[in-house]
Amino acid sequence: MMTVSGLTLVSRILGFLRDVLIARFVGTGPVADAFVAAFRFPNMFRRIFGEGAYNAAFVPLFGRKREEEGEEAAVGFARNTFSSLVWVVGILTLVAIPCMHWLMMLVVPGFLPKFEKELGDVGTGHAFHEREIDTRGAKEVYFQVTGKSEEAVRHWSARTRMEDMYFVDEGGKKLPLLVRLGDTGMSLGDSQSLDSSGFMRTRLLLSGDIQSGVEREVDPRKRFVPKEGEAVVGVVYGLKPGGLARIVLPEDHRLESFHVRVAIDPVTSVAEVRHATLRIYRNHPDNFSLTVELSRVMFCYLFFMTLVAHLSGVLNTLRYFAMPAAAPILLNIVLVSALGLIWMMGWQGDLEIGKTLAWGVALAGLLQFGALWFACSRAGASMVVHKPIWNPELRKLLFLMGPGVIAAGIQQVNLLVGGVIASFQQGAISTLYYADRINQLPLGIIGIALGVVLLPEVTRRLRSGRASEAADSILRGMELAMLLTLPAAVAMIVIHEPLVGGLFEGASFDAEDVRKTGWALAGFALGLPGYVLIKVLQPAYFARENTKGPMVMAGVAVAVNIICSLILFNLLRPGGYGHVGIALATAISAWVNVVLLWRGMDGFVKISGEKWKRFFRMFLSSVVMGGAVWLAGVALDPWLSGTQWQKIVALSLIVGTGMTLYGVLVIAMRVTSWAALKASFSGSRSSSK
Repeated sequence: MMTVSGLTLVSRILGFLRDVLIARFVGTGPVADAFVAAFRFPNMFRRIFGEGAYNAAFVPLFGRKREEEGEEAAVGFARNTFSSLVWVVGILTLVAIPCMHWLMMLVVPGFLPKFEKELGDVGTGHAFHEREIDTRGAKEVYFQVTGKSEEAVRHWSARTRMEDMYFVDEGGKKLPLLVRLGDTGMSLGDSQSLDSSGFMRTRLLLSGDIQSGVEREVDPRKRFVPKEGEAVVGVVYGLKPGGLARIVLPEDHRLESFHVRVAIDPVTSVAEVRHATLRIYRNHPDNFSLTVELSRVMFCYLFFMTLVAHLSGVLNTLRYFAMPAAAPILLNIVLVSALGLIWMMGWQGDLEIGKTLAWGVALAGLLQFGALWFACSRAGASMVVHKPIWNPELRKLLFLMGPGVIAAGIQQVNLLVGGVIASFQQGAISTLYYADRINQLPLGIIGIALGVVLLPEVTRRLRSGRASEAADSILRGMELAMLLTLPAAVAMIVIHEPLVGGLFEGASFDAEDVRKTGWALAGFALGLPGYVLIKVLQPAYFARENTKGPMVMAGVAVAVNIICSLILFNLLRPGGYGHVGIALATAISAWVNVVLLWRGMDGFVKISGEKWKRFFRMFLSSVVMGGAVWLAGVALDPWLSGTQWQKIVALSLIVGTGMTLYGVLVIAMRVTSWAALKASFSGSRSSSK
């Protein structure tokens, strides 16, 4: 475990550096949303395969083959499985890449336009369309005319008018978009100014003047003289020739919906018809197309990660833990290098930055595969591709792997569901990503390391008839998991904003981003011990080749996650914090899964009264430590609000204080001892060769 944890720590630190640089370059804007959404799709499969699910099926079968029939038979089984993966996942990749547009429609539906009209079909009659667009959680509303030529865009931009635009707030009050005479911008209702661009006024309705009291319409593009007492009571907007216009919503707005009447002027003859499309979005128009473009590049990462998972399972069973744990470091090195290239070249375009990062991900997948393939060859288990042999062993692997993928990938399924819902709040996907990156640090170092090491160890002990020792390994894993994750969870809850601000805040990641990401981190942290316990408890099932039970439990947890995400997201979205509801739903789902896994073991692992008291003392120590960390944060608030170096120093002091105090408390309260810690770590450590 120390080998796996140490190398995972290096990977996570480099991952933080990568995400800090991404936050500085692209913040939570369109590029960040598109890159995170595109990267999450193959990365979800990487975590499912590489962090438990594939190994849950493969390692017990490979280990039994090795114990019962010897090294040569086991390697032959591994080569047949490897060849099958190459063919199946290779074909899947070739099919998925051209179909990525349709796949992303399922993954990020919130990026799609809320209104779409083919303007070439309007004909010689006027067309009018009333539209209502949900603006809860949105930052902007966009109007866009696109066509095959600039001439077509100009042609239809001049014929498209927006009439009677208004918002409705959460109290049901109608707030029209108006202008004041002599003012160049929009105003929301009677007072609040809105940032807008790409519009031009085509008609103004003026109230009656003091003398006559008669309303009149004027064309603001032509010179006119306002009369005394006249005010604007209605305005019609057109699109400038570029065909793109936007309205920026106020921060922390409480606007429920946006209403508009789109009027499209007819053409006078068939010869004037140009093919173009009008779309209205509640996010940046480039989000969806950029996500599709980046997903096509990064999907080959899935191909390599599937093979990496297989090679990792072989090496872990042979007790070579170092290289599989070190492989993810390559991803972070490549992406940090890609960000350095972006900085050196001075690239600014969304597509240039996004594509550079995407190709970096693809290259990293190839390098990880190469490193592990070479390590397997050195270990005497080189993997070569041949025509797969369909035999009972391969059928059993597939039978076990299906439920195992669902069971071990429950957190990733939950995150995918959360991402689909989050796509309906602009910036929410990248906000959740940054929060989850911090949450992944203790989860990766503790939970994944425990899962990787426990599975082959528990399998070996069960196969040799030592069930009590296997149960003891699970219990020791639970103790170690709670000892390390409880204080981490409490700390991430009480100092969520300082943690996020110290790591990510910059020009493209402002105070509002810090606040929203911080609350998402607190939501994820509530489930951190649960996430780790899932990794500890599942080997008790997988080692006995039982993947169906965890699959059913995972299905229940997914259902809980979906229901809670929808409820909490819609409950918190009006204030711009719908994404926090998704994080909370993920935490609730994790604890539901833990309870089901524990009950399903039917007493295989027993916790004595003394152990329960020890768990309570761990919790109490963590709470006291959390109070001290919170006070340290209050005392160091001037530094936490200062320069970046002051933030880093303040965070280091706060974290150091918390770790020291927690260490003293667990020793003083007899939660553990130095001798017990030393024995636990030395007992868990296997040769990394």
